[in-house]
Amino acid sequence: MDNRIKRLINQQAQAIQASFPGRDYEIGARIAEEFDQLNGHRVRFELVVTSPERQQIIVREAQKKAEESIKSAFSSLKSKLRRIGARRPQRTASAPASLPAAST
Repeated sequence: MDNRIKRLINQQAQAIQASFPGRDYEIGARIAEEFDQLNGHRVRFELVVTSPERQQIIVREAQKKAEESIKSAFSSLKSKLRRIGARRPQRTASAPASLPAAST
C-alpha cells in the first residue's frame, strides 16, 4: 500500500480518537480496488470499529480515488459515533442518600 494512503488513514483514525476523548475505539481498515460494470474502477474502503461497550460499526465507501473513499468513510463514521454517543445513557453521579437525624 502507498505510504501516502497509510498516513492518511492513520491521521483520520487519530482525529476520530481525538474527537471522542475518553473513548477507546478499535479501528480496523480494509482497502481494495474493484471493477463495477456500471461505475468502472473504484476504490472500496471499509472501516470496522468496535466501541468500548463491544458495539460494532461498519462503514463502507467506494469512490474513484482512494483519498475520497477514505475521507468519506471517516466522515460517515464520525456522524455515526456521534449518534451512538447521543443515545448512550449519561452517567450521573448520584448524591448520597441522606438519612433523617435520629432523636435520642
